[in-house]
Amino acid sequence: MLTTGNDTVLSKRATKTANTDEFLLTQFEKAEANLFHAKDNPEGIVNMGTAVNRVMEVELIERLTKPDALRFEQRYMHYFNNSGLLELRQAVADTLTRHLAPDNPVSPDNLAIMNGAGSCLDALAYTLCDPGDVVLTPTPVYTRIFTDIEERGQVDVMPIVCKAVPDNAEESFRLYKETVEDKILETQSAGRRVRALILVNPNNPLGDIYPPGLLLDIMKICAKYAIHFISNELYSLSIFDEDANFQSVLSFKDIPDPERTHFIWSMSKDFALAGFRTGVIHTCSSSVMKCLGKIALYQCTPSLIQHASATLLSDKAWCDDFYLKINRQRLRDRYSCCLARFRGAGITVRKAKAGLFIWFDLGPYLRSRTKEDEMDLFQEILKRGVYIVPGTQLYCEEPGWFRASFAVSEVELEEGLKRIQQVVEERKQKGQVSWSTY
Repeated sequence: MLTTGNDTVLSKRATKTANTDEFLLTQFEKAEANLFHAKDNPEGIVNMGTAVNRVMEVELIERLTKPDALRFEQRYMHYFNNSGLLELRQAVADTLTRHLAPDNPVSPDNLAIMNGAGSCLDALAYTLCDPGDVVLTPTPVYTRIFTDIEERGQVDVMPIVCKAVPDNAEESFRLYKETVEDKILETQSAGRRVRALILVNPNNPLGDIYPPGLLLDIMKICAKYAIHFISNELYSLSIFDEDANFQSVLSFKDIPDPERTHFIWSMSKDFALAGFRTGVIHTCSSSVMKCLGKIALYQCTPSLIQHASATLLSDKAWCDDFYLKINRQRLRDRYSCCLARFRGAGITVRKAKAGLFIWFDLGPYLRSRTKEDEMDLFQEILKRGVYIVPGTQLYCEEPGWFRASFAVSEVELEEGLKRIQQVVEERKQKGQVSWSTY
């Protein structure tokens, strides 16, 4: 570490950031450096760990390369409204209204555009919280929520632990309103201020959808304690279970505390455009919007990309009747393939309804249910050429659960599943199984 006298070159917070080893980023870089390709690199790594939707890439490229999408104009050379181009905010408002809140129209005036959902979380941490405040979120959950809130906002994220139930995958990791309120009271009794609660709905990694009644109960609890409720709905247009009953927070008519209720969405997951860095915050609070409009200067999405995003969303025939419809069907097919293969191999799976992931239990194939043995199995699977995410890296308390993305090409999916099954079968044959409960 470079020093000048008694001082380091970096600030304390920068030193912490620079020296933090982030598991998902590290493994992503390893996979990218040696990606599987059926012809060019058949021994490479099948990346089923990164949250990227690849089932509609060809169709997206075809649409984006039409003359009206990535089209350069003189106006894109100049400054623009930091909160986002009106054409994109209007297109997002119309899309969210059509699909999530048809009886409760979304206004573009309540939207702020940021460069990705991570930036949205960072901006809300700055806007809503003071350093040392607490944000709660149910776990297991996407790891970056902790980083996005904590890193620059200096806010502490604490888990509301949802536990596995032995021999009952469907009841495992359920969230209850009583658990939420108990965690709030426990944290407050320790002298900490709970400032916000983040709910990922549909859930990553579970693929679960929270019942509307539970959402309302949690919003009421947040209102009771003057806590901001943030609904992270990144996978809300990727619901592949035709019987699912999803209700966006945008659609509720009587929100208990509108000033403290906020919504996040992006183009990264539903539209497979993580590289576009286009995230959205919806809020009905004029105070929150005023702050977001100013700090958005540091987290803007380029205007050329905003125009391309608006073009996709405004093309209703392509967006609604083609892209979203086919995307859901392909996600359903890939998930069904994964589910059948894992269950056929005797692997326990928690049924998903939305998103890009299958959440499955390899605990019986650990020597013991410890984080160390979970990581040993992860490394064994990685050496076989598949990157999946160990559950403890997603704040799952019970070692042995893993998250795999099925939103990859059919060739990658087949190769990845084959390699995972090979590792499991070899452990069975060697007697390297515990069959232990939690």
